[in-house]
Amino acid sequence: MTGAPGPAAAEPAAAPRPRRGRVILFNLVLLSFSLLLGLGAAEVAVRIAAPQQLIEFRPDIWRPADTVGYLRNGNVRTRINTGERTVSVFTDAEGFRVGAAGRRDAPLTVLLLGDSFMEALQVEYEQSLAGRIEERLAARVGGAVAVRQAGVAGWDPNHYLLRARQLLPREPYGLLVVALYAGNDLIRQRIERFPPREAAERHVFGIPSALRWSAVVESVLYPLNDALETRSHLFVLLKKRLRAVRMRMGLSPAYVPPGVRRAEAAEPLWDITAEACRDLAALAATRGVPAVFALIPAPQLVDSGVLGEYVRAFRLDTLDVDFEQPHRLLPAALRSRGLTVVDALPALRRAAAAGTPLYGRVDDHLTPEGHAVLEAAIEDTLVAALRRRPARSATAAYRRFPTR
Repeated sequence: MTGAPGPAAAEPAAAPRPRRGRVILFNLVLLSFSLLLGLGAAEVAVRIAAPQQLIEFRPDIWRPADTVGYLRNGNVRTRINTGERTVSVFTDAEGFRVGAAGRRDAPLTVLLLGDSFMEALQVEYEQSLAGRIEERLAARVGGAVAVRQAGVAGWDPNHYLLRARQLLPREPYGLLVVALYAGNDLIRQRIERFPPREAAERHVFGIPSALRWSAVVESVLYPLNDALETRSHLFVLLKKRLRAVRMRMGLSPAYVPPGVRRAEAAEPLWDITAEACRDLAALAATRGVPAVFALIPAPQLVDSGVLGEYVRAFRLDTLDVDFEQPHRLLPAALRSRGLTVVDALPALRRAAAAGTPLYGRVDDHLTPEGHAVLEAAIEDTLVAALRRRPARSATAAYRRFPTR
């Protein structure tokens, strides 16, 4: 006889499933930890195998100043690295950059005006155009030469004229040298005063003001860049490798230089720039000081590889742009006004063809070799201008120096 079936055995209770949100959160934490660990290992590897030059923001070097916007502080004694190498920065009591030996005084004093190419914070003072003029001209004139290096980053011909008005009455100069950078020294309007401001711009994190890519870049990506490029060797290395991509996305300070578009040939910027330079030379002439204008080319013109990178990154139509246009039209506009101008483009091209590194790899300013080539390109013109200047009591000792 079969017995009645007993009660069914109870099945074990199923384990509670973890909530989906917790799983996702755990995976995200694990992924973030893995990424941070990998980036940390990569950072250490780059610091050991291929250390990079970190960027330094040093607003202590400059101070706000009425009329010209900002000036270098006086009596600066510091070190700086703009991306290529660490260099010393010394200034005298007036804010002129000087060499390690301090301010130099001599019967022949040269006033040098320009922008960041003349401030030359990428090289030691002795390697810059100012230091090389002091050394080379002294050999040519047979006596000591002092340079008052008054170039400041971010300036243009408006600033050069305003600063010359301040400086020329202060001491008897024997020569004025104005360096014009073809990459950004073309001006579209005359400005008679710049309000005081800080020279070094730091981007601050914030909420984008609009749903536009440019607003995101300004409020988020630029501040992030400022934070990383002062701390991370890996970040600086990646920036080098992704230069063209950054240019295309608007994440690079690179820009299409003014004056290179063919349509700009008929615009008034050539005359406006040349007239500012004419007024500068006329101001110097009232004190018997000859003026020489030196035109420095952008790296795109010297290195065909850099030019190709710009054309691709900005998707330029080669039929619409002519990067040599500023080197034709600006010298012509200056010479038509009776000004002495030297275009350094041919000399720099010859040096680049011979393999000389003229511009930095991280910072696009001139290398020590680039400054040497620039000085050699303009030296004869400086000597000729000194020979033509009128005799003045403070510089008469050099009026008849030997010809080399």
